[in-house]
Amino acid sequence: MTTGDITEVIRRAADAVPAAGSDLDAVLRRHHRNRRRKATSAALGAVAVTAVAAVTAIIALNPGGPAVGPAAPSRTIQDQDQGPRQRLPLNAGWALGPDKNGGKVTVPQVRALYELGADRRLDGTPVPEIVDDVRAWVPLDDGRSVVLGGKNLKPGVSREDGPDVSDFAIRLLVLDAGGQVGLQREVRVQGQDVELLGATATTAYLYRTPGRIMAHDLATGAEHRLTGLEPVPSWETHSLTVQGGLLLAAPHASCGLRAVALDTGKQLFVAYLPCAATRVMRLSPDGRTLAVALSDPAGVVTLFRIDVATGRVGTTPVTRGERSGVLGVGWAGGTVRVVWLRLPATGAHPLSEELRITDV
Repeated sequence: MTTGDITEVIRRAADAVPAAGSDLDAVLRRHHRNRRRKATSAALGAVAVTAVAAVTAIIALNPGGPAVGPAAPSRTIQDQDQGPRQRLPLNAGWALGPDKNGGKVTVPQVRALYELGADRRLDGTPVPEIVDDVRAWVPLDDGRSVVLGGKNLKPGVSREDGPDVSDFAIRLLVLDAGGQVGLQREVRVQGQDVELLGATATTAYLYRTPGRIMAHDLATGAEHRLTGLEPVPSWETHSLTVQGGLLLAAPHASCGLRAVALDTGKQLFVAYLPCAATRVMRLSPDGRTLAVALSDPAGVVTLFRIDVATGRVGTTPVTRGERSGVLGVGWAGGTVRVVWLRLPATGAHPLSEELRITDV
């Protein structure tokens, strides 16, 4: 990819995403409709499926650079009881492009998957050339990453994309902790669409049209259908993710959230949270609590904790009086780390300058 190609990709990404205060679900619906319009298009972004509704741009920042800007006043993670620490991917696609107030968040380049490290630094994993784009990726606790990406098999050929397009591959990759490709597999079935909803160390959960969720064995490639979940909500009308043995479904047209057990299909809870411009969800390592970070249309970030067993919801404010948007959440013991973006009022600002961290 040449410098000119990268510039054009960033320009298109910025033009495609509306002001940061807009409804993210609308952005997500447009993303699903348009992301494969052209099989020859370059990578515009990635979706980290740990977020139920977050459009993700590929963020290329200096992984060896200084720690992210000052955190909001909060308890530090070292002050809490230590426990399993989750990796924390960042979802920032909604923030690209000029804001209605004149501010703009910029990214210098593409083709990397970024997350916030335990040391509060931005860690990056390059996107391998065997895919042209990253449609979804899941960071595993062992340091590996599961990636779903598309590959045009005839570069330079202009054609409409879709489930039936020819000479196009959809590849499932497993990258090791160093970013090297440990596994690559073609998972496309002609005439079907496929999405990556979640993954564990052994299994990738794929949504296949029409309305099926498949458990894909990473070692063998064998798939079996999770019939206990049927009928499965449509990917076109719902935001879907699989975490910790749960299917989490949020309809685009409402502010409800439903959790269903993968093994039995039993509904565990339905929670009605405030409608939000952006929202990111992470299930705790013990599976007992779901953390949901919401940024409302006014730009205020709030953290909700949902007890999986009872559906009870607890609320903690994260920001006050700042125009902001949530980028990611992750657990460390009983602490939730919320990464959020302070939206600039005017001028162009690198994403690294506007990141803020609050531990709740």
